[in-house]
Amino acid sequence: MQKLGITVFLVLFFSIYLHSLADGTRNSAFIGYHEAEKGLKAKEQQRKSTDFKVKISSPFGEFIIKLRPDLAPDTCLLVWELAQKGICPNCKFYRHEPVPMNWGQEGFYGPPYALLQGSLQDLARQPPFENAQQLQVKKGHVCIIPNCKEFFIATADHPEWGASHTIFGEVEDLSAEPSYPFEPFHTATNSDKITTRWLDNSYAFNLTSIEPVPVQQQQQLQVLQQPQLLDVKQLDLSQTDISPGVLLDRMEESF
Repeated sequence: MQKLGITVFLVLFFSIYLHSLADGTRNSAFIGYHEAEKGLKAKEQQRKSTDFKVKISSPFGEFIIKLRPDLAPDTCLLVWELAQKGICPNCKFYRHEPVPMNWGQEGFYGPPYALLQGSLQDLARQPPFENAQQLQVKKGHVCIIPNCKEFFIATADHPEWGASHTIFGEVEDLSAEPSYPFEPFHTATNSDKITTRWLDNSYAFNLTSIEPVPVQQQQQLQVLQQPQLLDVKQLDLSQTDISPGVLLDRMEESF
């Protein structure tokens, strides 16, 4: 009887031990899983917090533009590639229309048309149209005009244009905009009887890149600066068979 009791005790002891060991292994596995999940979330958050910015500068003032690759990845990469060169000999502003006092009231949206327009003629190629989210132009948006390399900075909301433009950036501070010349100008009226203003003189500006602010994200900038890290032979955006959108995805995946 005593021997039977000892046997039962040993069976119960080892059962409890093995059960606790299994729980420990299972918990360790879950801890590892949660740590990996936490790491993935941190990496994703780091990607989302990366702001690539470019600067437009001229004697009339500066605009810091936060690029929006989530809205227009191909266009943003073209602009970033040009800004990385640090020189834009054919970049210029040639149209500046003020915001009229009664803008937006009773459906009035100009003239004048509340924008500062210019050229990014030195882009490697013409940007594609990108507005999958069907967004309307808001004050401070930087937009490419479809089928060309011309762009504008919106100085007021433009719901009247619908989703007809590629929005590739946002100006952080528009305070320099009134310092850019509004005149002398001449007007032009098209076949739809829309009258627009055009400056008599164009004004050159330069476009340069600004490093991402967080120090820990310098490696991301290096990826942008070193095309060979993208596992492609050459970052030549003038070649139509290379999709900048694909390259941007690879950049983000390497973060």
